[in-house]
This record gives sequence, structure tokens and C-alpha cells, in this order.
Amino acid sequence: MPKPSDSDDTRIKRSTFLKGIIGLTVAGVTGKFLYDRYNTLAHVPVRLLGPSMDFGHMVRDGSLKPDPNAPVSQKVKVLIIGGGIAGLSAGWWLKREGMEDFMLLELEGKTGGNSASGENHVSAYPRGAHYIPLANAESTYVRMLFQELGIIESVDAAGTATYNGLYLCHDPEERLFKDGSFQEGLVPNRGLRPEEKAEIERFFKVIVDFRNKTGSDGKPAFAIPLDLSSRDEEFRSLDRISMEQWLKQNNFSARPLLWYVDYCTRDDYGAKPADVSAWAGIHYFAGRRGLAANAEQNAVVTWPQGNGFVVQKLTEKLASNISTDACVFHIESRADSVRAAYIDRKSRKTFLIEADHLIFACPRFIFPRVLKLDASGNSIDMDYVKKVVYPPWMVANITLRSLPPARGIARAWDNVCYLSDSLGYVVATHQNISTRLSSPTVITYYYPLADRKPDNGRTALYRADPEDWKESIVEDLKRMHPTIDRYIESIELWPWGHGMVSPGLGYVWGETRQKLLQDLDRIVFAHSDMSGISNFEESQYRGVEAAIKVKARLR
Repeated sequence: MPKPSDSDDTRIKRSTFLKGIIGLTVAGVTGKFLYDRYNTLAHVPVRLLGPSMDFGHMVRDGSLKPDPNAPVSQKVKVLIIGGGIAGLSAGWWLKREGMEDFMLLELEGKTGGNSASGENHVSAYPRGAHYIPLANAESTYVRMLFQELGIIESVDAAGTATYNGLYLCHDPEERLFKDGSFQEGLVPNRGLRPEEKAEIERFFKVIVDFRNKTGSDGKPAFAIPLDLSSRDEEFRSLDRISMEQWLKQNNFSARPLLWYVDYCTRDDYGAKPADVSAWAGIHYFAGRRGLAANAEQNAVVTWPQGNGFVVQKLTEKLASNISTDACVFHIESRADSVRAAYIDRKSRKTFLIEADHLIFACPRFIFPRVLKLDASGNSIDMDYVKKVVYPPWMVANITLRSLPPARGIARAWDNVCYLSDSLGYVVATHQNISTRLSSPTVITYYYPLADRKPDNGRTALYRADPEDWKESIVEDLKRMHPTIDRYIESIELWPWGHGMVSPGLGYVWGETRQKLLQDLDRIVFAHSDMSGISNFEESQYRGVEAAIKVKARLR
């Protein structure tokens, strides 16, 4: 996908978006064809939605002020701020342990965070995270939740789980568009030179070796959640070099392999291999060791709404403890309690809630905006928060009359184009076993702005006109489906300004993350940025661990 440069002018210009079209013209595409195509595309409605920037920016700018004389409107034992997977998991664990006296405040009108989802007349669809791998043996909280929700149906004496077949991703799971047609799987396997094939095989042999390694402390070299990984220096040292450096040191240079690794780091971290630590890059491959009695090791569970399915189930369990449209703009840490001021986005009324303990389950960059002093009245040094990187993303949900034809294998759940700057798309209706090939569908398109500094990427993300995004996205999709513009009914854009944490050099085992793990007075933190890897397992782990800590303090 054509993208803006990392210059002072970060606005995505129409000329930049359309440079691929100019290339088509030079190649001999007629003016009439261009006119017909754009005439078709011009009638496609596009909506720009996304998280609530207006209130978020008011918190950032400090324009919301607490009333020092405001009475406390509610008292609870535990207050949870943030309704993403971490916050919901904290609430799930508290309620599971018999704790009812807590409240969860969520800024948006719906819970979910990065696992948010939407729905239209065709299907539900994800606006962020869209799958969960098979749970590792050490991912005990995930396995407990999966059994409770019926995602895992049974576990045998050896600990091997049988998953609900409706939730395991149906075949074909993945396909890659390369050399004019789709191949099965995302690792390039067609049109390769013998030395390229040999290098890819060597890479995965190294990965399998890492996957099977155990440290001197008896822990797996790469575990999920990552805090259960070995602390051996042999592995931790990989955090101090980039994935790009590690590939060079190990003589991996084949273009198809380098593209695949680049795709994977952008997929999970929103960043290029040069900007991701080698430990995190290897963890992407070697950390996944989940097994199932009825699925292959690399299988995943997914739903039309992506991880919004789990969000929905957790929200139903916590319904009486959740208050949405609640924008927390001030936190006061006291010796005997914590107070939080929030504004109801609908009524515009301000409320003050007091708790014995607070679980802050939001991205950490927000925290310095809402709390300035500790319980002793001292300023808090939170400069380390500035070192946490959150790359921006664009997610587009495209409603189609049907999925257009393409050369190669049949349509899959995950569809990726070789050498594209995007991550391709997933099909929301793939899990619907009764769906016909000609049925309407929704595809979810992912594009991390990984080729620029995050601040510039955020500016470009929001300044671009929705029509420009529409044309750019469709132009990219036409590489896989040349006639896709004739099938589009509508497009929904969902920009994520701070899409996910990215594990740069030294982040996983370095000083910044160690500071993120520290509590503050009666405030306990819970978010995936405390891991450096933004996935379901890490978010849930942080939420449950925070709940366990708070529950122990309450005793």
C-alpha cells in the first residue's frame, strides 16, 4: 500500500495514495477503465469511527478538572479502570473468588479495548484482535477460562484439551497471494530457489530448537505468559539485539524468509524486525506450544467478531459491576483509599468514586495524565512511561456482496498478499458452516503504520481523508482480487492511534518493564504493556495477577 513519508508534513496526500494508479496508467490502463473503476468506488460509502478521541484528548490536555468539594457518590472495595481484556479478566477473577464489591469503569460505550467488535446486517466482525492460539500448558488462566466458556470441552489425564470444533478455525486457515495466485499457508513455498527453500527449512529448525529448550531454572526458554520464561542469560541476551540483527548474525538473508519474518513482527507488534528485540521476535514463533486432541499445534480459535466473543461472555458475567461511558480524568491516591473522578459521557455529569484498592487496566501512557502525586503528596517520576512505544494501526471492515474470485486455492480465513505493507484480511463469515461462496460477507483488513515513527504515524492516521483511505485500501486489495471494487457495499474505518505495545530492544527484560510491574500505594496495574507483547494471554494474565494481589491485600 502506498504510504506517506516520515517527514514534517505527515498528512497522507491524495497524490501519495494514488501513485499506484499512476503506475497502472503508465502500464497501459485506459482512461475509460480508470473512470469506470472510480465511478464505481465513488458510490461506496465509507465511515470513520474509532475509539473516543475527544474525551481522551481532554484527559491528555488536562481540560477536565476535579471538584475538590464534590461528595463521594459511591464506595467500593475495588475499582477497576479499563474494560479491555485485562480489566475484564481482573473482574472475572474477583467474582470467581466470591468478591462482588467492585466496579469497572470503561470509557467507551462497550467493553473490549483492543478486542472490540462491531456488527452489521451481514455479520459480526472484529475491530482489533481476532484469534487466540491453543493454550500452552503453563497458560493456566486461559485454560480455566476456556473450560468455563466451553471453548475447551474436556481435558484428558495427560492434560491435553479437546476444543469445541465450532470455535477452532475451519480449513483452509491461511493462504498467501504470490506470483499471481494464492498458495496454502503464509510461508512462501512456490517459485523459490533451492537455496531459499533450504534457508527457510533451517530457520524453522532453529525455531523448533528454541521451542523445545528449557533453561537451567527448569522453565521453558519462551513461555506464555512470558514472565514464566527462563531467566537464563543465554535467552535474555537476545532482548538486547534486534530481530533484524539476529537474522543477519545467523546468515538468514533469503528475501521470502525476510518478508515472512517482517510480516510476523508487524502482525503481532506493529513494527519492523529492526524495531523489535530478537527475544520478542523469536517468541512469536517459539512461544506457541499449545496442544489439542482434535487440532494441529498451530491451530487457533476464532469467531466472527474475533476476540469480541470472549469480551461478550466476560461482560455478561460482570454486567452488574460495569459502568460504560465513564471517562476517568483524575485519580487521588490517599493513605487509606483511592479516589477517582469520572465524567459520564452521555449526561456530562461528574462523579467521584472511592475504593480501598484500584486496578488500573489501561495503557500506562494514560496514567501520568490522571495522577500526579503519590499518597504522601510527592511528585511521581514517570518518565519511564515515555519509553513505551504504541504503534498506530488502521483496521477496515469491508462489507461485500460476496467474496470476489481469485486464482489459486479456495478462500481461507486469513488472506495475505506477498510484499504488501498491509497484513491482508480475515473473513468474518468463515466460521459460519452454512455460508455459501456467493453469500454476503465482511472482511477485516489490517494495516499497521510500521514504516514511520509512531508519533508521525498517528498524525498521518488521523489527518488522512476517509476517501483517501478507501482508495488506498481498495487498491491494495485489488492485487489479490482485481474486481473487488465491484463487490463492495460499504467500508468502516477504525483507526487505533495507540494500537498495541511494541517490544523494542531491551524492553522485555529491561529496566522500563520492571518499573511498569511495580505497584503504587493502593494502585495495582494490569495491562499487556507490562509484558511488552499485546495478546490475549498476556492481557488476561496481567488482569488475573492484579486481582489476586488485590484480593490478598483485602484479607
